[in-house]
Parts: sequence; structure tokens; C-alpha cells
Amino acid sequence: MGSHHSPAFAGAALPFDRASRQPAGVDWFHAVQHLVEAALALCPEDNDVKKRQRWLKIHKDHLYLGSIHKIIAALHRHERADLAGYFETHQRRMQYLAFREQGFPIGSGTVESGVKQFKQRLIGPGMRWKAEQANRMIAIRAAVLSNDFDALWCAA
Repeated sequence: MGSHHSPAFAGAALPFDRASRQPAGVDWFHAVQHLVEAALALCPEDNDVKKRQRWLKIHKDHLYLGSIHKIIAALHRHERADLAGYFETHQRRMQYLAFREQGFPIGSGTVESGVKQFKQRLIGPGMRWKAEQANRMIAIRAAVLSNDFDALWCAA
């Protein structure tokens, strides 16, 4: 891995969720929200807007590059261990450069959008599903959304 990575995680395998067998990363926008809260805490006055924006941009760049150790160090320099704790806890799950390099999304938007596509067909007034029936409907909905329904129908 490149020089942008945290020394503690350079070359380390990405954390995986055991159940889904997918990388277990913190949603990018959720992590950015914590940076925004930190920037507001460090520069709370209205006349600190430019300073706050500058701090946020620098540290958002660190976040994007997976250099979480730089964010943690900056927060400790400002004696804000309370804010650093979140980044310390989730540092291994915030390796956004590594996630991107391996083709994984860093935000949950596409997954949430996909879930909505299935949910709209499975949840409605009076609808009740057993797992087996829901799984069949999910397969059909996936075939419809991927334009493979005709081939699935012919194969059935």
C-alpha cells in the first residue's frame, strides 16, 4: 500500500464482516459527520468559520486517504480525546483508500437504494411473507431489475 496509509494498517487486510463476507467499513458520510462535529467543537465561534472549514477540509482529505492516525493525532493535540475516541475505535474500518483501490464503495447509498427497490415489492398493506416465499420474490425482483426475467421464466 502507498505512503498515505496509517503505519499501523499499511498492507493489512481489510476488515471483513463474517456474516456477509464483505468489507466492514464505516459509512463515509457517517465518518464525515463525526469530522464535522469535531470541527465545530474545535472552532465553535462564528468568527472561526474559515478556520473550521480549513480544518475540516484537511482532515476530510486525511479521512479519504485512510490516514486516520493524522485525525486522531490532531484531536489529541487539541486535548479532545473524547472526539478522538470514535476514530480510534473505528480506525481499522475507515481505510477508505484501500476500500476504493479494491473496488468497494465507501458509502452506503447504493446499498440503501438497492434495498428500497426490493422493499417496495415485499412490503405493503396486508403482505406477510415466510422466508422461503420472500426469497423466491427476491429472486424474481432481482431478475426484473436486471432485465433477466424472461431468461429466468424460460428456465423455470
